[in-house]
Amino acid sequence: MLNTTLIHHQLVVVNDVEQARDFYGRVVGLTEIKRPNTGRKGIWFASLSNELHIAVREDLSGFGPSEMPLDPALRPGRLGRHIAFAMDGTLEEIAAHLEAEGIPYEIGNVGLPQLFCEDPAGNFVEFNTGWDKELA
Repeated sequence: MLNTTLIHHQLVVVNDVEQARDFYGRVVGLTEIKRPNTGRKGIWFASLSNELHIAVREDLSGFGPSEMPLDPALRPGRLGRHIAFAMDGTLEEIAAHLEAEGIPYEIGNVGLPQLFCEDPAGNFVEFNTGWDKELA
């Protein structure tokens, strides 16, 4: 059996790298890190031991699932493909921050402290707090 030490990164596909930089950097609070020159557009962020890699849809043609349309009627719901961030603070504080940014959100309905929004490209994003206490 392999010994996995951590999930290293998540890739999010977007249409506009600058909108993603603003959302994940300024709104979410991730730190942008150096990215190797791959010949494709993108940015990388880090938070503790994990990374978030942003790729631009137009640069990924021919890479299979990344060609999934961004049409809301065709993409999976929030219980499907999404990225989740463990956050300090309360859901109320996170909700107030998103409201101040003009970002619509909804509170999760499974009894755990979570809320959902979309990034500028329509990717579902989850923010959660206190799961360690809720699941103990």
